[in-house]
Amino acid sequence: MNKLLTLTIFISLQLPAIAQQATAFKDKNSTLFLYAFPPNQTVEIEIQKPLEKAVQANSCGVIVVKSADTFSIENQTIMPNFNFNIRELPKTCAELVGYPQIFETPTGAIAIGGKVPNAAYTISYPNYKVKKQLTANACGFVQIRNFSASFINLPTITAGRADFAVSALPIKEPLLCLKSILYFPLGFNPRDAIANAIGVTTPPVTSPNTTTPVNSQTTQPVAAKSGNYLIVSSIPPGTYTVSNAANPSLSKTYTVGNKACLVSNRTQIGSPSAFLINRQGLTFPIVWNALQETSTVPTCN
Repeated sequence: MNKLLTLTIFISLQLPAIAQQATAFKDKNSTLFLYAFPPNQTVEIEIQKPLEKAVQANSCGVIVVKSADTFSIENQTIMPNFNFNIRELPKTCAELVGYPQIFETPTGAIAIGGKVPNAAYTISYPNYKVKKQLTANACGFVQIRNFSASFINLPTITAGRADFAVSALPIKEPLLCLKSILYFPLGFNPRDAIANAIGVTTPPVTSPNTTTPVNSQTTQPVAAKSGNYLIVSSIPPGTYTVSNAANPSLSKTYTVGNKACLVSNRTQIGSPSAFLINRQGLTFPIVWNALQETSTVPTCN
């Protein structure tokens, strides 16, 4: 393991970016790692995976299921949002005469009749979803052992949320936290330990004739250069520090407002060939020679 002298995680700031990304990976033992969070921060995830539950029919052969998710029983698929007849559960079996096989109770439960009284059945949920509140450890990461799911909804590195296919998560060696110090495995590269989303669930709302202020990040930041000016746009409001990667003591601090951008004169911090941009504990490295040249310098104040 390599000892990391700071808890800062370096995430590549790519230009351009196509999909939302999250600091997530799994190891060869199916342990899920979510990292680059402030220590002890609450992290909400939503897990989607197939699920089976055992149920028992009542003495009248009726199964009652309380669920908003599509489920199946004995190869019959039932969608709870279908417009079923609403009926009271009968007090006696004789009252079932004239009832439809499937009906909805006044409480919103789905009742399926015609089953063997008191028999056990299996209900299958192909896309069962459950939300979990997790807490990052003192090193800023969460780990879930023996993790199994089809999809997972995660916070992204740009403060949005998106869905990720668990089968497509990168596989890396595990992180280690000892005495509140984060250790990376030898050769670990955070740029390769980034998951790409299958779809963005919190897209920005824009109009072709208006500019929408960026209050939370739902698209990837964009970096460019013009002369000696570093330009970073599509970033949420906050306080940013731009520093010389070779000499971090040379830095400038900027307050980003609703214009969602910052402009930094690199000659003021030693004209570096690489920058580190820090916001709320996350540090994004930018390589000057990799930036696209633009002729326009925006007004970000």
